[in-house]
Amino acid sequence: MNKNLKVLNDLIIEAIQNGFFPGGNYCLVESNNIYLNTFGDRAIFPKIEKNNLDTIYDMASCTKVLVTTTSIFLLMEAGKLRIYDSVKKYIPEFKYDNITIYDLMTHTSGFAAGIPWSDDVTTKEEVLKRIFSLEIKYEKNTKIVYSDIGFILLGLIIENVSKKTLSDFADLNIFKPLEMNNSSFNPKNKGICAPTEIRNDIITRGEVHDERAYVLGGVAGHAGLFSTVEDVSHFIQMVLNDGKYKEIQFLSKATIDLMFTPQVKELQGVNLVGEQRGLGWIIKGSFCSAGDLVSEQTILHTGFTGTNIFIDRVNEVGFSLLTNRVHPTRNNIKIIALRAKLGNYIISHFGKGNKDEI
Repeated sequence: MNKNLKVLNDLIIEAIQNGFFPGGNYCLVESNNIYLNTFGDRAIFPKIEKNNLDTIYDMASCTKVLVTTTSIFLLMEAGKLRIYDSVKKYIPEFKYDNITIYDLMTHTSGFAAGIPWSDDVTTKEEVLKRIFSLEIKYEKNTKIVYSDIGFILLGLIIENVSKKTLSDFADLNIFKPLEMNNSSFNPKNKGICAPTEIRNDIITRGEVHDERAYVLGGVAGHAGLFSTVEDVSHFIQMVLNDGKYKEIQFLSKATIDLMFTPQVKELQGVNLVGEQRGLGWIIKGSFCSAGDLVSEQTILHTGFTGTNIFIDRVNEVGFSLLTNRVHPTRNNIKIIALRAKLGNYIISHFGKGNKDEI
């Protein structure tokens, strides 16, 4: 085995031994190499199950970039919408005329982080009614507040424009061309899904962990995607290849360029809080969960369940670690510190910045 890979593997094995998460899978993509590996256990409660590369993970907020942002880009390229269009143009029930798709994608719309929640909200209609009644909390384009609300609305825009469910649109326009054959909302093969937390006295498995996405039927713009590291590696390959996957030009190079372009830093008076926002994606700022060594041309995102992805265009390397760190409870947040350490090691030993094997 490549010695650099062994060190990377050992870092993850050590994290599992120290109780960071039950198990995990990664993909590491360079221009000419793709590495996949599996570690630990898929489940530890109510019984132990060994992990393998077939494990399907709840991607949580990585849904925002892999599905929702990508879908908006595809509709933009098809001439169906502009990112500066008003949200109200596509959702007549929405009461604000001046909030745009751009504002939702950059988390600068003025909405709070989440929807005020109670157990009596049990249907999609009730969730949307509550969203449409919300007041904005601050003037738009003055502050970054990471908001699920905005991406729930983006999912609704995709459905209204395409005349398809978000799930069907993603199946046809993202998963099929990128050969992401084990990616879906509401996966059918629940037995190979990594379990998460206890819900209604049983372990959640193959059903979305996020409470709001669950009430929305498991299909939402902010959460709900299930995927594997092999499937995510196909997406990373496409981005590193300027939008091309095998013989398919999936996205134009112009759109990939836009994907890596910081947006929020161009606005006056915005509190960056150590990060920059692109369209959907986080872009490397003074603080970066992908580490200290990634280039300024790095896009990234994380998911609450224990998933993450980063793609460094300059160093020509991408990485995704999928775990179920919320199994059996969400209280364990040790993974946060690990992500940056892994990123630093990867950038210094793989891709264009790689060092000799040690």
